[in-house]
Amino acid sequence: MNSDIFQFWELLIMPIYLALIMGVAYVVAPKDERTLFMWALSARIAGALLFASIYLFYYGGGDTIAYYLTAKPFISLMFDRPLEAIDALFSAYSKENYALFDQNTGYPLKYIYVDNQTFTVSRVISPILLISLNRYLPATLVLCALSFIGPWKLYEVFKDAFSNKRIAAIAALFIPSVLFWGTGISKDTVTFTSAAYLVYGFYFTVIKRQVKLGRLIGSGIALYLILAIKPYIFIALLPGIFLWLMSAPFSKVKSNFVRRFTIPFIAIMSSLLFIFAFQQFNELLGDYSADQILEKALITQEDLKRDYYGGNSFDIGEVDPSFLGVLSKFPIATFYGLYAPTIFDVRNIVMLFSALENTILIYLTLRILFGFKFRRLAMIMLDSPILSFCLVFTLLFAFSIGFTTPNYGAMVRFKIPLLPFFVFYLLVIQKLLSNPKRNTIEN
Repeated sequence: MNSDIFQFWELLIMPIYLALIMGVAYVVAPKDERTLFMWALSARIAGALLFASIYLFYYGGGDTIAYYLTAKPFISLMFDRPLEAIDALFSAYSKENYALFDQNTGYPLKYIYVDNQTFTVSRVISPILLISLNRYLPATLVLCALSFIGPWKLYEVFKDAFSNKRIAAIAALFIPSVLFWGTGISKDTVTFTSAAYLVYGFYFTVIKRQVKLGRLIGSGIALYLILAIKPYIFIALLPGIFLWLMSAPFSKVKSNFVRRFTIPFIAIMSSLLFIFAFQQFNELLGDYSADQILEKALITQEDLKRDYYGGNSFDIGEVDPSFLGVLSKFPIATFYGLYAPTIFDVRNIVMLFSALENTILIYLTLRILFGFKFRRLAMIMLDSPILSFCLVFTLLFAFSIGFTTPNYGAMVRFKIPLLPFFVFYLLVIQKLLSNPKRNTIEN
């Protein structure tokens, strides 16, 4: 094991970090939900330690280690020349910045440093390394604890929208693959907690009209991190957010006729708002801008089919690079995005756990489909805009990763932002369909 990554003395200080994290968590936890808060945080810490251990001792490397090794030299440089280190950390890669490093500080991994999306993760963990003795395992624990804010805030959204703490907790806090892939030092941890917090900020600020400065600042930071690391998450969120925004006022209307009459209006206005916003964000979206997104998707799809990914891939068929050609792949790509890998695709232990989780999702989906009542479901969706958001975001995001990510190993990581919303949707719809007297989930 490379001593730059792990040293055995770290095991001696890990209990100290654990005790400090749990102690702070106990103090800041809501008094009436302290037990749930502590159990949920403990589950995340267990997932983070398992994630780190597998990459440290089984794989012996990976992106998570690369992010750490790229951030570490900046901390060493900070103790020597702090102003230059801070300037380099928050500037784009340049030969001049790279020349600041030497054998004493160590060198950032260039392939991480030159890519702003990957380097943003190293930026995020750099201040964490300052309080983690510049070591990987303690930094993993601290990031895991800090990133808990996103899932917990999403739990508050689900709980407020549907007064069932059990469903809210399962969906937001205890999905196994999220606890593994969304807790360590990775893009997925940062973007997942950011997406969860952004939805929380939108819900309480715009829908509930509870404006707070701290929440606005947090939402701004979350939006920045999503755009800097994985802009396509923002693209997938937008249509559902606009639909939620447009349909929320009409969900309070008592006349079923009026509400049904407004459906086309809501759909058209939401679509127009999305198209307008998408065009306005062109410069920020880079490769995911309106004029480049299809080309980016096709390139990514072809790359992830290569043999050097271990043949651990699937094929949605030849894609005609046109709007209709892409649209024709919506069913199969969305299926893979939601339910892949299945138990028939398992090739290793990691895939097995994901496949078992997907089997449960398939089961929940089939239960709804077998008891499907279109009119009843339509009324539920009309009365509960958050469910419309969950469904639209889930389908769009599933399609985007199913279309661009024909690799099971990448798929299980990329899909974690949609899982809480999909699980919440499935559990709530099933609960409401079983109760003929209730259409709405709003309090």
